[in-house]
Amino acid sequence: MILNIFKPKNWTSFDVVAKVRGVLKVKKAGHAGTLDPLAGGVLVVLTGDDTKKQAKFMEMEKEYVAEIVFGAKSPTYDLEVLPTLVTTPDSAETFEKIKEILPLFTGEIEQIIPPYSAKKVEGKPMYKLARQGLEMAEQRKTITISSIDVMEQKSCELNTDKGVAVLPCVTLRIKCSSGTFVRSLAHELGEKLKTGGILVSLVRSAVGEYKVENSVKIEDLVSQQSR
Repeated sequence: MILNIFKPKNWTSFDVVAKVRGVLKVKKAGHAGTLDPLAGGVLVVLTGDDTKKQAKFMEMEKEYVAEIVFGAKSPTYDLEVLPTLVTTPDSAETFEKIKEILPLFTGEIEQIIPPYSAKKVEGKPMYKLARQGLEMAEQRKTITISSIDVMEQKSCELNTDKGVAVLPCVTLRIKCSSGTFVRSLAHELGEKLKTGGILVSLVRSAVGEYKVENSVKIEDLVSQQSR
């Protein structure tokens, strides 16, 4: 069975698979592409013999809707820890510059792997080394971003180490290859603008032909199976 599940925010991808396995009473289940706990959206869950199709789904293009705030930094590139206020950039100027630099981040590019990620260095996940305060050489990977479109530009309130700050905020629609770190994109856009940038919201809106508008919420799956 191939299921298009909406992963809720603050659930791990493993949490969703475990729940599906329990609700459907199946032994074999897995997902076709991890979503960070702070992200929501499409998680393709495969059960039974369809678990053999995992590689096919992993290769599919992904689409994300990401909200990025400029003027702050975070070691995790998102809201996992309290952001540090860097500056309060002018919104109009920031929005204009973003449109200018977005083409630099499309096509095949080298992307920074977040220090707080599951990528292993010398056999240990980077996030474990980072939490121990150990310094690591910057790790990069090649990914492909086929398109980035600006959906919305506005001002957002953000809790920072200096209190609540009102900062420029942009919502982007991103189509990219598997393995792309959208929080790294937020960080690198902020570095290019010299303002800092962090990911404050992320929804995976599609995996190939599997769209978020057709996804099934966990509670609806439970309800369907209990009828």
